[in-house]
Amino acid sequence: MAQFHIHFFKEKSRKIDLDTLIQFFDDIEGIKTEMDEQSVRFLYTHPRLGHQAKFLITPKSQVPDIYRLSPRFLDLNFHLEMPLLTPNYIADHLFEIVKKICQRFDFHIYNEMFEDVLPYKYEVLSKVYHMLKQAYIDKNPVIMSNYFIMHTDKLHSIYRYLDDHYELQKYYQDLDTYVPPYHFLKTESKKLVIGIEFKEQTMTVFPPYLDYVFYRVHNEIKVLNALEVLEVLDKMIQDVPGFIKGTKVLPKKFMKKAHKALKKHDFEKISHTFEKVDLKYLLDV
Repeated sequence: MAQFHIHFFKEKSRKIDLDTLIQFFDDIEGIKTEMDEQSVRFLYTHPRLGHQAKFLITPKSQVPDIYRLSPRFLDLNFHLEMPLLTPNYIADHLFEIVKKICQRFDFHIYNEMFEDVLPYKYEVLSKVYHMLKQAYIDKNPVIMSNYFIMHTDKLHSIYRYLDDHYELQKYYQDLDTYVPPYHFLKTESKKLVIGIEFKEQTMTVFPPYLDYVFYRVHNEIKVLNALEVLEVLDKMIQDVPGFIKGTKVLPKKFMKKAHKALKKHDFEKISHTFEKVDLKYLLDV
C-alpha cells in the first residue's frame, strides 16, 4: 500500500540523541523498538484499534529531492511511514506524536509536497495528507472497492467509542450496564450497516450512528431498525455524561418499562442477510 512520509530535519546538525529518543518512544503506548545494522525501528500498533505505522532511522537519506531543500536544515535519516489509507482519527494521533518529537528534540519536518523544510504545523501537515489520500482514492477504484468511505465526523465518533470502550465498560461495571461492541456488516447490496446487540432485561449503552439493533429475547434475535428502537425508548434513555454526542444509556429505573414498550411496538419487518466487515475497511476522507 502507498505510504505517507514525514521526514525529520534539524537546523545545522545531524545529531540525534538515540538513547533519549528510545526512552521517548518507550513511554508511548503501542510502540515496539527493534534495531539492527540496517535500521532502528519504532513500530507502532494502536493498542485498541490495530492500525500500524513505523518511525525509522536509516543509514541513508530517504528524501528523494533533498538537494533542492534549504542547506540550513540537515536530514536526520529519521522518518515516519504510515499507510495513506489511514483513518483520520489514527493519523491525528500519529501527527500528535510527531508534534511531541519536534518539541522535545527541536526537529523540523518535511514531506515531498512541501516547498521546503518547515516547523511542525498541524494545518499544513493535515492538508497535505488529506490531499494525497484523496488523490490515491481517486486513482485506485479497484483497491477502494473493498473499503467503505464515510464522513470523517462519523468515523471519528465510531473510533472514539471503540478506543474508549474498555474505560466505558469499567465506568458502567458497578451499574450492571452492558457496553456493547459495534458490529460492522455489509448487506447483499454491499452497503455498510452498523449494529449492536441488546439483550432483554438489560441496561445498555447505545453508541452513535446505529442502523440496526439485534434484540435478543431468550434464544431468538430480532433485527430492529435502530431509529425505531430509539424513538420507542426516547423518553427513557439518557445521554452518557461527558461522552460522544449521540451516545445514550438505558438506566435501571426505566429498564422494565423500556423492554415492555419494545415488546408491544409493531416494528418494521427487516429481511436480513449480513456479512461481517473488518474495521480496517472503514475509511474517511
